[in-house]
Amino acid sequence: MTLGAKNGKAKGVDEFSDSGSDKVVLARSLGLKECISMVMGIIIGTGIFISPKGVLAGAGGSPGWSLIMWVVCAIISLFGALCYAELSTTFKKSGGEFTFILQAFGPLLAFLRMWTYLFIILPAVAIVQGNTIANYITAPFFNDCEEVPMNALRLMGMAVIFMLAFINAISVKLTTRLVNILTVAKTVGLIVLIISGLVYLAKGNTKYLNPENSFQMTTPLNIPLGIFAGIFAFDGWESVNTIVEEIKKPERNVPLGIVISLAAVTIIYLMANIAYFTLLSPAEILASNAVAADFSTKALGSWSWTIWVFVALSAIGNLLGNWLGLSRMFYVAAREGLLPNVVGMINIKHRTPIPSVIIVLPITLIYLMFDDVIALINYMLFVIVAFMALTVLIIPYYRWKQPDMERTLKLPLVIPVIFILVILFLMGLSIYTDPISAVIGTALTLAGVPVYFIGCVWKKPVWLQAKIVAFNITLQKFFFVVPQEKEMASEADDDDDDEDKKAKSNGYKAAKQFEDVPLN
Repeated sequence: MTLGAKNGKAKGVDEFSDSGSDKVVLARSLGLKECISMVMGIIIGTGIFISPKGVLAGAGGSPGWSLIMWVVCAIISLFGALCYAELSTTFKKSGGEFTFILQAFGPLLAFLRMWTYLFIILPAVAIVQGNTIANYITAPFFNDCEEVPMNALRLMGMAVIFMLAFINAISVKLTTRLVNILTVAKTVGLIVLIISGLVYLAKGNTKYLNPENSFQMTTPLNIPLGIFAGIFAFDGWESVNTIVEEIKKPERNVPLGIVISLAAVTIIYLMANIAYFTLLSPAEILASNAVAADFSTKALGSWSWTIWVFVALSAIGNLLGNWLGLSRMFYVAAREGLLPNVVGMINIKHRTPIPSVIIVLPITLIYLMFDDVIALINYMLFVIVAFMALTVLIIPYYRWKQPDMERTLKLPLVIPVIFILVILFLMGLSIYTDPISAVIGTALTLAGVPVYFIGCVWKKPVWLQAKIVAFNITLQKFFFVVPQEKEMASEADDDDDDEDKKAKSNGYKAAKQFEDVPLN
């Protein structure tokens, strides 16, 4: 059997194939529904189930003020999401923050943004979410006095991670379908909590929600802490910007999907918090590490185990969507010459960027050996918000630098200015409250500078270049990948014609190499 597709689809393309033609491209197969599902699926992680106490602590233990703070955080998040939507519809390329920063400030800062996600954030998040999934799946089978063996949790978590990587590697359609299903599942879980809360609310459990008690504070007001916690509870709205080239009508579906999903998440978050307050006191919520579990024990009794399942499904959906989005950042980085060429190629059979999906797996395996991986995520909080500020700063910068540039979505400048000021405030808060973590996070980021100069700037000797080319070709044959060909005119972005012709030519040349390579 040989690899070729002279008539119709390539042989072996399954029902989840992401391309309806012979062209080796990442097809525009995602619509508004997928945009909404992806954003909601990533935002609604485990946080709202496990520990919403950060906002309540910032509100001084006041239920009323905490609900107001949730709304404020939702508005701030919406401002940031709309800023990213403007940048996506302006540059019209996948990659999210990496692409925006590359276009505006050059390859070094873009490489550092990609570096933090590839070597620190995504593998650390994968380990934490994998362990969370394993813990919540196994917990109902163990008594309170029994501890789940750590090695068993790690193996199960790793199995989940490999399964999600495999799904992302074989099909975008299958991945987005699962994200859709899991988004519905986790929403159903929250609706179960909300309905339970409304039932108890109707029965008169309004002690902590009536006007006399809801605005009473039991601890000092700490607005910065509450805003910080709330904004990170909404984190994930930037995910859809990493897959712009795979979205139909992105100029419409990206901003519309963001607005709809954030509005829905805000309503769900508010209703979930109201439900919690019907049975749990502010003191109980502040002392809890699993608010939804504590609430469901009181509200659902013997059926409380179902919430554990919903938490596991929520974590799976969050990680699956994150992996889809961030793999496209690595794909674009390779396409721009900042990662090995093979990472920027597409599998001929499945039409997915398999190398960019699995590149993070070896790093994840290394992190599996460490117990306190979540500390890495805490170190990177300062860096994450710093890159957010830098990204949104592109909007006023480009309004000044290129005032006549075509912009499908053009926001009032007050929106990015407000968001930048809030982020700068959060950066200052991070330095004030935990300067050591901010320094460590910055150091981990700057560790990518020598890697950039050695890997991307340094002119390598001929013998080393030959070794690198041979290694790329070996991986290219192993994964059956080639560079992306030019998309059909109706789906293509307005890229430079010469670059498109070059990419197309390279794609055909690479494909030619495989015409006589046996599949088995």
